[in-house]
Amino acid sequence: MSESLSCGMPRAKAWKLFKQYNKDPFHLQHALTVEGVMKWYATDLGFGAELEFWGNVGLLHDIDFEMYPDEHCLKAPELLRSPCSRFIALSAYPIVPSSVPSRRSDSRLLTWFGRA
Repeated sequence: MSESLSCGMPRAKAWKLFKQYNKDPFHLQHALTVEGVMKWYATDLGFGAELEFWGNVGLLHDIDFEMYPDEHCLKAPELLRSPCSRFIALSAYPIVPSSVPSRRSDSRLLTWFGRA
């Protein structure tokens, strides 16, 4: 794969950041569940080398949901300031039209979310 994927932070930092903006036990459990699902897909589809990246995308995908519900998926890039922000915005495609997929990894993510 020619594209190197990184969120620019280890999992522990991603989890701490998520908990900074989310307190509801349901949202915390949901983030952990989606993290696990994304890691499973990465492994199952042959992208195990990117396991931490895809896990962090799953973990952080709703980072803005609890505090900024009206700006969900739009506020995340500002909160994260991370290379994985684009992938988190893509989880809202096609609801958020500006999150148009443009790379091979974008299409893979949309397939995993069932939106390809």
